[in-house]
Amino acid sequence: MAEEPFQQTPQYEPSRGPWLGLGIGAAIIIAIIAYLIVSSRSSPTRYANPIVVNQQVPADPYAAQLAISDAKMAQAQNILGGTMTYLEAKIANKGDKTVTGASIEVTFKNSLGQVVQRESQPLMVITQREPAMDIVAVNNSPLKPGDSKDFQLTFEHISADWNRQYPELRVTTVVTK
Repeated sequence: MAEEPFQQTPQYEPSRGPWLGLGIGAAIIIAIIAYLIVSSRSSPTRYANPIVVNQQVPADPYAAQLAISDAKMAQAQNILGGTMTYLEAKIANKGDKTVTGASIEVTFKNSLGQVVQRESQPLMVITQREPAMDIVAVNNSPLKPGDSKDFQLTFEHISADWNRQYPELRVTTVVTK
């Protein structure tokens, strides 16, 4: 009778199973989300930062041809827990030139009528509302003579002294062609 060679039973090695792959995948997803949040805050294509101005800026002569109407305001919480204030309105070009750039000066006042915050923001027009709102600088969607478009201004911070009334809106800088 032939002797069988000694067979060693394989040692049990615990399987890491899907947990290792899931952990690595989750870490990659978190890193991507963090990168997107950080890069969107410093992106040059993000809304231009508002310019805080202490005194009224002289208006461009063509600004008289741009009429602002139907202002509405809303507030919403962002994912970081802060409050964003949005102002939407219509702007109409009553002149004979195409507007390719403009700035809107926004003045917030307190209950005594004193200016508590004044800033200037570039004109950002709404080009689409569904499935998501698309807002672009007016140079990407020029305002032709006779046209009117909705626009939106975004405020990350408004003075606590603000009286909660609609701010004064004034077109200051205008670029035409």
